[in-house]
Amino acid sequence: MSSPPKPPSHLPDSDTTWLGRLWSVGQFVLALLLTVAFLVYLLVSPVVPESTSEQESVKRPQEVIELTGPLTLRLVAGTLLEKRLERFTVRSTILQTPLLNVTGTVVASRRPGKTSEQDFWQFNAPELLTTVADWEKARADIEFAQTQLQSIRELAEQRLKAQQEVVTRLKQLVAAGTDSLKDLRAEENNLLQLRIQSRKEIYEAETAVRIARRSEGALARQIAQSGIEPSLLVDATPDLDIVLAEVPESQISLVRKGQSCQARFFGLPKTTFSGKVNSIAPVLSRERRMLRVLFTIFDPEDLLRPGMFAEIGLGTDPHPVLQVPAEAPLHIGQNDYVLVEIEPRHWRIVEVKVGEMGREQVEILSGLNSGDIVLGKGAILLKPFVARALEAAGESR
Repeated sequence: MSSPPKPPSHLPDSDTTWLGRLWSVGQFVLALLLTVAFLVYLLVSPVVPESTSEQESVKRPQEVIELTGPLTLRLVAGTLLEKRLERFTVRSTILQTPLLNVTGTVVASRRPGKTSEQDFWQFNAPELLTTVADWEKARADIEFAQTQLQSIRELAEQRLKAQQEVVTRLKQLVAAGTDSLKDLRAEENNLLQLRIQSRKEIYEAETAVRIARRSEGALARQIAQSGIEPSLLVDATPDLDIVLAEVPESQISLVRKGQSCQARFFGLPKTTFSGKVNSIAPVLSRERRMLRVLFTIFDPEDLLRPGMFAEIGLGTDPHPVLQVPAEAPLHIGQNDYVLVEIEPRHWRIVEVKVGEMGREQVEILSGLNSGDIVLGKGAILLKPFVARALEAAGESR
């Protein structure tokens, strides 16, 4: 920038100084205005869009999974994801492994005596022993009351028959004129009184039977509430022990009466005991939502004692099962799903019910058939897409 012109020399020195200062202020104001104008231009000027050629050069990433229909997915061929997935063909296998493992305890054991009549029960709770003793007495009272009732009926029948014969004979004698009518009336009154007395005695005997049965029923219900089926206490032999276990509500479909089982007791880890399901409680426990199951365990060597704990494997009979790799089921929400191939690279989402879970294989109780091809290793990578498809299907319904 050129130097400012010098003021005329004929001006005084004070005027020259004042003009120089004015010129400097003017330059500063001009520079400030230019700066503000440039900033305003930057703020209000429109953004220049990128060129079309640059936009076309940027491509969207390719979708590797597509939702082709309700609960159906398609895998795009040639992707890296496809190389990480493995297919598995479902086959039916015969297994003897337990369907379900539960924890139980010995609640009753019949101890052998010198004779079979002297065998006695031991229980894991003292109060249960008292209840069982009262129940056995009530059963004996029923038997005694029934015997008494039968005897009273027979006695009443014989007495009435004998008195009826007396009355009949007197009627014949009165008709022949050899006996008085007064004696006949007296015997008829005796017959009527005997009938009334017989009905009273029979009613009292029947009442005693009903009371004994009511007492036995109440005690039997107390025994059942403690977890023992009363009929087991009658039929069990000294080589059988009664074991009680609880099965979760979600798995009660795996339990049935007569089902075989195997038990390993914590106090006898090297010995395996066999047994079967004897009875299943009719109702669930309200607090824990568990179902009580009674087992009879074969113990010929008399090794078990009441109160011992055991791990019980249910369903040890040979049974056909369908198994898939442990990676195949996808747990979403409260259900399990697997991907079943319907054609190459096309998969259908199928809800399944999972049974016993192993380290490498999982049992499938329902939802699949032998011969189905499912997605095994790598299925977890598709879980977000499966969840999205399930959500879409739920919204469409």
